[in-house]
Order: sequence, then C-alpha cells, then structure tokens
Amino acid sequence: MRTFLRMIWDIRKAGTFSPTAFFVRAAIISIFFAISELAGLREYTTFLSGTSANLNVSWQTAATLGLIHLLLYVAFILLVPASLITAGLLIAFDKWSEHRDNNRGAWPN
Repeated sequence: MRTFLRMIWDIRKAGTFSPTAFFVRAAIISIFFAISELAGLREYTTFLSGTSANLNVSWQTAATLGLIHLLLYVAFILLVPASLITAGLLIAFDKWSEHRDNNRGAWPN
C-alpha cells in the first residue's frame, strides 16, 4: 500500500511535459473512453444522422451523450497515440542525452 501511495505521489509531482505526464494523460483518456463504451454511449452517436437511439430519452440528452462519446472517441484515436509516442521520444532523448553527457571527453573506440 505504501508503494502504491508513493507511486501516486510521484505521478502527481511529474512535470507537465514529462514522459510520465504524457503517459498518465493517455491512460486517463483511455479509461474514460472504456467507461463510455461500457456504458453504451456509442448508440447515442446516431444524433449525427438526426435519429434518436432511445425514444425514452429527450433528444437534447441523447445528443449530449452522443457528443461526449464522440469527443472521447476522437481523443482516444488522436491524442492517446500522440501522447504515447511523445513519451517514448522523450524517454529516448533523455537516455541519449545522459549517455552523451557521460561519454563526453572520452576517446572514441
């Protein structure tokens, strides 16, 4: 339990443009999208064609639920891969930069 709390504290203290922050943002978007899918909000995206998925719900509510799912879908498709690629590139750059700084002044092999 203590390790888990320490991990949460480290994530909270991560910089805005750190690899951890990009990974956490991707995870949060993925979790919200999964909740949206499990809740069945996909059927409410029929508001795009002017139809209602559920006649027991007002068209304003159906359109709002459909828009929420649509925005989460677009975020999942566009932002999650971009965030994960950015986190990977930042990690690679940090490793390369650290390696370069450690070998500065050494004779090449």
